[in-house]
Amino acid sequence: MKRAILFWCYKNLPICIDRLRHLRSFNPDTKIFALFGGEPVEAAEWERGLARYIDDFYCFEGTPPPGYENTEGYRGGVFWKYVHGDWMFASWYRDRGIHLDWDTFIVIQWDMLVFGPVDQVFACLEPDQCLFSGLRPVREVEQKWAWVAPSATNARATYLDFLDHVKQRYGFDGDPLCCLAIVVCLSRAYMEEFARIERPELGGLEYRLPIYAQAFGIPLCQDHPFKPWWAAVEPNHPGITLRARPVEIWIPTILANLRRRDGARVFHPYWRPVPRSWLAWTWAAIDSVPRVIATTLTRAVVGNRQLQVRVRKA
Repeated sequence: MKRAILFWCYKNLPICIDRLRHLRSFNPDTKIFALFGGEPVEAAEWERGLARYIDDFYCFEGTPPPGYENTEGYRGGVFWKYVHGDWMFASWYRDRGIHLDWDTFIVIQWDMLVFGPVDQVFACLEPDQCLFSGLRPVREVEQKWAWVAPSATNARATYLDFLDHVKQRYGFDGDPLCCLAIVVCLSRAYMEEFARIERPELGGLEYRLPIYAQAFGIPLCQDHPFKPWWAAVEPNHPGITLRARPVEIWIPTILANLRRRDGARVFHPYWRPVPRSWLAWTWAAIDSVPRVIATTLTRAVVGNRQLQVRVRKA
């Protein structure tokens, strides 16, 4: 099976160059395809900057779906491209990916760290399988997850419309799955079907991707080490290595995992250059201490306020 990397980027060119240099050091012979989701006017500069490390560059120039035309920036990008990021995968496949040499692509986001060759890190992937981190039945998070919760009226209505559509179009009546789209691996068999869906704007990425896999009959890889934090239903803990929220993974956590044979090898998010020497690792660890302390104190203050509110209500 030919595993390729789809490097999804849109901001911070110097960090993206650093990240690709890191990826290429572990994967000298693996195809790396860049998917640029930033401003098209910047595409030429990005292509020049990344050219040394990639096998292909594609700039997504799609327009937003109805209702998202005037959305503001979000974490340095465009909000609708987060909600409908899978549009970019489908556009890339139709325009470019269909002609390239790969069987399965691994989406590696610009702020993700991967230590090791992807053929080893993702050895769990079998031919034609897709992988979605945090995969679970929607019913397990349905009451609290903002994309489907009954209390989120508009999002709930969209979710139910989506379920109705896949039932009518594909006859799907299974137990709907959802995920946290941090680690995503998509097979060519999946993309051949997904690139042709009739209502790409309907639904949200983190249930749309796995439910379409169910509807298409695509096998799913579920025996894997990529376990993200489901903030909607799980307590926070210091050993988290995959976050969907914008809270950086700490260097001590990364180091602790890399020192273990069975430790994590994929981390998200991390917004700094990759340390490449023991001195750099030491400095990065020291530099993280003030942020660890600040985050810990913030959580303590917030937790105390929440406790006081509960006590007053009681």
